Amino acid sequence: MDILTEASNSSGLSVDDLKKIEGILVERGNFPAARIREELYRFCCKIGMVKYYFLITPLKLIADHIESFLAAEIIAQNSGGKELNVNFHSILKNSAMYLLNDDHNKAVEIERRLEKNFPVMRLQSYRTSGMSMESHFRSYFAASPDYASRDVSPTETDIYKVADKQFIATTSQEAIGRYQKVLNASIHALKPFIEVTDPVRDEIRIMISIPQKGSFRFFSGISDVINYYGLVTKHKYVEPFANGRIIYSFYLDAEKTRPHLDNLITDISLIYVRPENELSPLFRNGSLSAHELFYAMAAWKFTHQFLTGFSYEYQVLAEQLKDQPELMGILSNLRIHLVKDAYTEPRIVLTIFNYPDVVKTLYQDFAARFSPAGNGHVKTNLAQVLKTEIHHDIDRHILEGFLLFNHIILKTNFYKKNKTSLAFRMDPKFLDEIEFPISPFGIFMILGSEFRGFHVRFRDVARGGIRLVRSIDVETYDQNSDSIFDENYNLAATQQKKNKDIPEGGSKGTILLGMEAQNEPEMAFKKYIDGLLDVLLPDDAIKDNVAAEEILFLGPDEGTAELMNWAMERARERGYKFWRAFSTGKSLELGGIPHDVYGMTTNSVHEYVLGIIEKLNLKEENLTKVQTGGPDGDLGSNEILISKDKTIGIIDGSGVLYDPRGLDRKELTRLAKARQMVEHFDRAKLSPEGFLVAITDRNVKLPNGETVLNGTTFRNEFHLNPMLKADLFVPCGGRPQSINIQNWKQMLDESGKPRFQYIIEGANLFITQAARLELEKKGVIIYKDASANKGGVTSSSLEVFASLALTDEEFTQYMCVTDGKESEFRQNYVGDVLNKIRSNARMEFEVIWNEHQASQTPMSILTDRLSDRINMATDSIHDSNLCDNESLFKKVIAQHCPKILVETVSIETIMTRAPKNYLKAIFASWLASHFIYKYGLHADEIDFYEFLSKVSKM
Repeated sequence: MDILTEASNSSGLSVDDLKKIEGILVERGNFPAARIREELYRFCCKIGMVKYYFLITPLKLIADHIESFLAAEIIAQNSGGKELNVNFHSILKNSAMYLLNDDHNKAVEIERRLEKNFPVMRLQSYRTSGMSMESHFRSYFAASPDYASRDVSPTETDIYKVADKQFIATTSQEAIGRYQKVLNASIHALKPFIEVTDPVRDEIRIMISIPQKGSFRFFSGISDVINYYGLVTKHKYVEPFANGRIIYSFYLDAEKTRPHLDNLITDISLIYVRPENELSPLFRNGSLSAHELFYAMAAWKFTHQFLTGFSYEYQVLAEQLKDQPELMGILSNLRIHLVKDAYTEPRIVLTIFNYPDVVKTLYQDFAARFSPAGNGHVKTNLAQVLKTEIHHDIDRHILEGFLLFNHIILKTNFYKKNKTSLAFRMDPKFLDEIEFPISPFGIFMILGSEFRGFHVRFRDVARGGIRLVRSIDVETYDQNSDSIFDENYNLAATQQKKNKDIPEGGSKGTILLGMEAQNEPEMAFKKYIDGLLDVLLPDDAIKDNVAAEEILFLGPDEGTAELMNWAMERARERGYKFWRAFSTGKSLELGGIPHDVYGMTTNSVHEYVLGIIEKLNLKEENLTKVQTGGPDGDLGSNEILISKDKTIGIIDGSGVLYDPRGLDRKELTRLAKARQMVEHFDRAKLSPEGFLVAITDRNVKLPNGETVLNGTTFRNEFHLNPMLKADLFVPCGGRPQSINIQNWKQMLDESGKPRFQYIIEGANLFITQAARLELEKKGVIIYKDASANKGGVTSSSLEVFASLALTDEEFTQYMCVTDGKESEFRQNYVGDVLNKIRSNARMEFEVIWNEHQASQTPMSILTDRLSDRINMATDSIHDSNLCDNESLFKKVIAQHCPKILVETVSIETIMTRAPKNYLKAIFASWLASHFIYKYGLHADEIDFYEFLSKVSKM
């Protein structure tokens, strides 16, 4: 057999094609004809290039590659080298081909380039043998997929409907069947689905299926894992599908891989949590293992968030400035900036790079505590080691933060083989008592590829919403990342105050989206929930230092209302005992009571408006009003629909809508019902003095002659704009601390009088306490968030209660809406919920109003006193033996229950179904709240005795 025929058989090219390649090279005249034919044979038969290369590569490009190989071989021979230096590439719009030396760093660089240029790609990669030199080459063939059909369901598993056309045309039936099997098994999997086949000839095959969302850098991350163990892939493939799944296949030498297989699989699962971060070079160069890398990443995020402290100098200054709130606010901000500037995230990363060996030692302590094989401790005195070996104060403080992290963790899913995020249940005892005066019951930290998040709760039985925090730019993200736990803590503390009427204590969750993941809120939420469930559910891979069942009830908040259904279903899939109650605000079809549908929170907020109107003998129609939070949101839309005032200004995510003559009520109603932002307001319905400025606008001239340079800045600051004056201000949305001790004076007009007479704070933490107190000194009537914004928590609590008191069959029959039809039971139940919301709001309004009239104590302080008084009474009753009085216990539970529930199920049945600790929480919270509401803040033991007597006779 001649050379060309053998080359044809090996490459799949025809003899004529080979002659054309040969002719191109001869015509160029750079090498002798005999050498060209010999090199053509070697290239086709000896180097090990796959036939796919010859199938897709133009003949002229093949000639270029052969010529380059010849040149590289001559250079290597002349320099005495033993390796060819090869780097070929061909990049087109929808495809790319690379051929290079099989050096890991070079290969990963190419893989990362491909991942960036082809976010969804089909890829084939092969490792070849060298020619006459001691060289191995790595080839990559990437292309955008061309699916048989793009209009497919995310749950479609028929591979012939979801696969790339070329995959179907060129893949063997055996391989198609293999992919079909993995696709079927993984279609609903959020975590990596990993299948290992051993042996495949002399190879081990690892197939991994994950969602395409969250796959960025995963392929190159796996390459790093394989390289860490000194292994190489013979060939590897990436195959995306139109249903949103993606399957990776890796083939490795069986004999060399088997000793590392368990660790390899564990590390691949760990890499999925965050395929790439700033510490990855330490893994790539072998300084840290995958476990050490992710430990360092978690400790870094913890340390950045919590490495604060109050120096002696700060405390002295704080004592001197305690009666000067503006200066105290400046001092507090200065301390935060100094701490955050000293311990920035890049600075912590630098410490890790400078002391990888110390990080490895700290990881050993972590592993001893939490690895299933760990013995619980290490012999080394790590605190002493840090003091002795780390001479720079900042580095030492950072690494001491890592050691603190080890000590305050109670549970973690770190060693769970299959996970989507890292979750840590932490003991709150480490929190600074000055900065966080009330210690929470529990803290969770959850880290994922798209986010970092926290969950804080103030009681064992607690509930609260999960909030997504977005960032419009890098500067905003840096600010948010510095303060995300502070925001979470303050939201949960506010929730604890507003939850005084219900059995659940206050809790809150926050999910800060990464700058590169602002469009991935759903994936971030799902991984956050999965991380929480990992440490809530029993698992042999998790050492449990909590030693008690933990119950979480979650609710909707900014950006998560549409995801409550998924959270419940996920809890059911994972086997969580209280799955029906795990999330509230679910869809009607699942028996939920969505806050936005019924205006649950707005009914509470508006009750305070109505209370002021009645007390001051006003007419709502004559009141001018401004609100933040637009007609697209829950509070904003329902505030428009439920009110009858003259709204002159609305500020929302899209911009500023303002008209001093009053915005057209019909047009506002249209937007509210359609859930559209103010940018969709019909400008024709504005008066000559009115305007709409979108965040995208630049250099806009207002009717008063003022020029708006930047629409986003104008939107962010408009609530402080002097032109904005009204009787009533109702914040229904906006960032925490929008009004604070530094800017509160901008809420006054040129004569020093408040621009708003009444403020009902619907948005949580919109105004800081110091700013509230200053505004109240100026005569503003303020009902703060912990009073006004509590309707949603009451609704969610009673949604939880229905799921605990009804069987699954009853819940489906009575609470779930089928074909748009609500049962009479559900209609009555929702009506009872709304009545309780209005009643609780009015009772609190009256207590605060009357006490303020009597003592002139600021209402903002009275809200806190009332909440603290009720919560303290709740705790005292809960710890007493009052609940042993069966008759009293039963009557109180009956008073808490919506009437229709008692009539349908009976109080006796309810008490046998609901958990005892939950019923006890109901008993304590109902007695405490109704007692204080009835007898006031100064009620004593005699009043309580009288109150109990009346309850006993109900």
